[in-house]
Amino acid sequence: MKFGLFWQVPGHESSSVPRRHWETIEEIVLADRLGFDQAWLAESPFFPTRPMSQPLLVIAAAAQHARRIRFGTLATQTPLHHPVDFATAVSTCDILTEGRLELCLGGRFGGASSQIFGISPDIDSETSRQMVSEFTRLIREAWTNERLSFEGTFWQLKDVPLIPQPIQTPGPPLLMAANSDGSFSFAAGEGLGVVGTTLSQPLSKLKEHSLTFSTEINPEKAAGNPQVFNVAISFFVSESREKAREQMSKNWLDKDVIGTGSPTRPSAIGGGRHDFSTGYGGWATWDFDTATQYCIYDSPEGCVERLLEIKNNIPSLNQCILEFNRRGRLTTEEVRESMQLFADSVMPEFV
Repeated sequence: MKFGLFWQVPGHESSSVPRRHWETIEEIVLADRLGFDQAWLAESPFFPTRPMSQPLLVIAAAAQHARRIRFGTLATQTPLHHPVDFATAVSTCDILTEGRLELCLGGRFGGASSQIFGISPDIDSETSRQMVSEFTRLIREAWTNERLSFEGTFWQLKDVPLIPQPIQTPGPPLLMAANSDGSFSFAAGEGLGVVGTTLSQPLSKLKEHSLTFSTEINPEKAAGNPQVFNVAISFFVSESREKAREQMSKNWLDKDVIGTGSPTRPSAIGGGRHDFSTGYGGWATWDFDTATQYCIYDSPEGCVERLLEIKNNIPSLNQCILEFNRRGRLTTEEVRESMQLFADSVMPEFV
């Protein structure tokens, strides 16, 4: 089982936004040295509490200092990009990472953020998925054709030169962020890999989805794209369970908890979305005791036990993606110490 790291909230909340970006890069450089397989970065424009709007730029910068580790977006907000501009931006980043880039796609066309770019709020979920499907097909063709004509339902091109091309052939691997039940089947049918998370799906459901995903993989649409199954989890390891939970409790304050109804504290475009929520319910409604049921905050021995449980329940699991600082309330020193302890005392159990 491979181990990746995820940065959704770069740096410590008391740091300046520029410093928070550099803290993220410094932690990625440490991850590279410690032997982690991949660094995943969120795309969070219009969310003041998550100041990472341009993950490809951060990845390109980090890649100049971290020479081995692979990179990924988690998740690219697909509705915020024109597929041609995105395809060439990704190609450029693939060049600057020397072919170490992967893309996890997410976001809903018609959602609040996409409305800023003129996308109608009336787009339903089915139409949004059709747009994601066409977006994916277009960028794949853009990566394999120096000139492209494309006649789709949502985008049309006529003999457009596409420069540059990516290093990886037939292009960077593509995955999809899956929170809802139907997303796993959709990703499989579209020839995409998938990233699920225990923050929106309990382990028992992820096990079911992994089996469904495996049976519905579409090699023809994948066209060489590796259709892997990854799982992301909020994680922290310390010398003891008590210390790990004492530290991570800073990231689950009572004031963060929202009710099961519509959020009322605007912090981002749309006005109704909770600071760190991926929706109206799920983990944004958890207090700390509930979080410990679905997240891993433990001693090295406890972390090994919980990670083995995930591995044994999902035999097809390719990578476990660990987020050490869910809300960015731990200092970079605390995060780096936990990363080091993981590399010393947990990772060797999975070699």
